[in-house]
Amino acid sequence: MLSLSTGIMFAQDAEHDILDSDKRDHIESLLKRADEFYKTNLDSALFYINEAKINVGPYSDVELKAKILLYQSKYLLYKRAYGGIIPLLQPNIQNRKLLSNEILGRTYKDIGHAYKQEWIPDSALVNYIKALKCFEKTQNKRDISLTYLAFALVYGKIGNTELAESFANKSMEYSTNSKILEMHEKQIKNLKRHSAYDKSLEFSLDIAKIAKERNDLRLLVVAYSDIRNDYFRLQNYDKALEFGEKELALRKQTKFNSLIANNLYFIGKAHLHKANYKKASYYFDEALSKEPNDSLKLSIYKGLKTVYVNTSNTSKALSFMEQYDALKDSINLSKTKTSIAEITSKYNDEQQKQEIKTLNLENEARAEQIANQRLTLFGGLAVSSLLLFLGLLMYRNYRAKQQLSYSQLNFKLLQTQLNPHFMFNALNEINLNLNSGNKEETSNHLVAYSKLMRLILEGSDRDFIAVEDDIALISKFLHLQQLVHDKSFKFETIVDKDLDTEISQIPPMLVQPFVENAILHGVKGVVDGKVEVHYMGSQNSIHILIKDNGKGFDRTDSKFGKQLHQSMGTNIIEQRIRNYKKLYNYDIEIETISNEGDGTEVRITLPIK
Repeated sequence: MLSLSTGIMFAQDAEHDILDSDKRDHIESLLKRADEFYKTNLDSALFYINEAKINVGPYSDVELKAKILLYQSKYLLYKRAYGGIIPLLQPNIQNRKLLSNEILGRTYKDIGHAYKQEWIPDSALVNYIKALKCFEKTQNKRDISLTYLAFALVYGKIGNTELAESFANKSMEYSTNSKILEMHEKQIKNLKRHSAYDKSLEFSLDIAKIAKERNDLRLLVVAYSDIRNDYFRLQNYDKALEFGEKELALRKQTKFNSLIANNLYFIGKAHLHKANYKKASYYFDEALSKEPNDSLKLSIYKGLKTVYVNTSNTSKALSFMEQYDALKDSINLSKTKTSIAEITSKYNDEQQKQEIKTLNLENEARAEQIANQRLTLFGGLAVSSLLLFLGLLMYRNYRAKQQLSYSQLNFKLLQTQLNPHFMFNALNEINLNLNSGNKEETSNHLVAYSKLMRLILEGSDRDFIAVEDDIALISKFLHLQQLVHDKSFKFETIVDKDLDTEISQIPPMLVQPFVENAILHGVKGVVDGKVEVHYMGSQNSIHILIKDNGKGFDRTDSKFGKQLHQSMGTNIIEQRIRNYKKLYNYDIEIETISNEGDGTEVRITLPIK
């Protein structure tokens, strides 16, 4: 059996020559042969794809290599190996600025298909949107039509038939193929024929089946939860109980207990609708014992009150009604206190502004009074005194403006400055390479230098920049530092695939001082030194790790503290952190871990923006 390689085909070290027309035609003919075999013999299709990949290997044609990756992606779609598509197409995303809109659009569309088949609908829709933007630029009606159809299918599975029908109609507007038009019409009829709950239930049952086949117990728990909710909405309480109890047993088996209180409450609610009051009471009590949140606790109290009202246990019904009212009042009181605190804070701010304004008016009035007194006292010298006073006032105003301009300029310089010795040395090294006749390497260094300066200048007047811009800046900075230090250390920039570097933003020039410190006080003079910068994303935060295998330090050593202060400008960094907290309520956390001789780790945690 032939194998599909997912290796990146964009390694710059192996690329030297440019494809001639004959070679390109040969590769295109191989891909055309692969197209002919997709629906009849996948192994033959893969053979021609791999042949095309081998032929394009040593050449620097990024567009053609991206096209071959799309053929590999198509093979995986036919094989239903959806999990391999997203990592396979990452080189296309990384080289998106070098690709045509057609290739980039097809890349985003295939990634969207992979997310749709793995049923991560939000990610699927995001990639379809990016694909559609590319196809709109190319005016390719077929691609636009198929992308709108993909939107319709996702919204159809979600149960939003209105949006599904709208996108299906848009797809038909751009479709010129009669068979596709007929297929679209059938899909719209299906969307109209089935209710949202029926479609949702059908889809959840399919997910459960897939989870069983893969022995994916956690996915099976989620599927059971969706199924029992759908059956409950359809008022099929027996089936709702069946899958609710299956979910509970599986949660206990897998220790997937984060939502077990909700699971127990649901079973109790289903028994309540079947008038099984004893069982309903039992499961409500069990849910309470799992320390549910206040919102769920309110629902449980309400359920228990209903149970005891129907079983004529008045005292317990009243007890739970009182607990329900007390908790609801507590929640409302907490919300009220929060609102009052916000209003009070706004009032205090306004009051403070008013007091400042009043003091300024008083100062102006006082200054005017003094000026009038001086005019009266020095009548004989009125003109000269007035000129002198005005000159002094203008001079002080001029100096104040100078000071303000200097402070603003200094802040911008501090925000964007790099070590001038480093910049001079980098240019000097580039000049030496140029004199030595190594034009290709010199060109690469100059490109890195110019991109670094452009990124610094672009970020200097902005409070936040895209993570991908910061990654580019750090990569170019490390590249030039490696040049200045005669390649005495290695570096690696790692980006988590879950982090959306285009949308997520961070403060500019926040990471660079720590990277510079890792070089100057970490790996400098160390054999086989290495600096790693790792950008990671979680649900609510961005984590940046700067790690070196250098000398490390003893945090109690006052000498090192002085060096750290000089090299990184710690006062400036601390002031920036305070400013971002005050201006944007943006919390920046920095943690340094180091032992003498064991290297240093700096961990920066920032909120998602």
